Amino acid sequence: MSSRSRSRWESEESFEVPQTPLIDIIFILIVFFLVATTFYSEERDIEIKLPEGSEGTVITREAERLVINIRTAGIIVIDNRIFSLPELEKRLTEYRSARETGFVEIRGDSNANHGRIMTVINLCKKHGLGDLSLTQHIVEERE
Repeated sequence: MSSRSRSRWESEESFEVPQTPLIDIIFILIVFFLVATTFYSEERDIEIKLPEGSEGTVITREAERLVINIRTAGIIVIDNRIFSLPELEKRLTEYRSARETGFVEIRGDSNANHGRIMTVINLCKKHGLGDLSLTQHIVEERE
């Protein structure tokens, strides 16, 4: 009996891990993490060059925020759509009526007319959207 058990242990059986189920499991994990991960994409208008500053705080991600972009020529853009002032006022009314509170982020170009930015700020306040911020590009201080 000992010779029989010895031969079983001495035989060189090759043990291979089946790779097909492992590949399937890895694929399922990748799909799971892609679906489960929330992708955050900040609304950016590529035609806007934000003013630079060295002081400020990072705007926290608000689930319900309205981003208003103001280009150099004073063009108002929300969700890649151009708005006139009356259309903006209508959009602000809709935004405010859909929620109790609202957060507005104003992204004005560094060469945009200050008066146009103030007009947008005043429209926001007129419609009860006082919780707003002006966005700048934070840079390190230069010596």
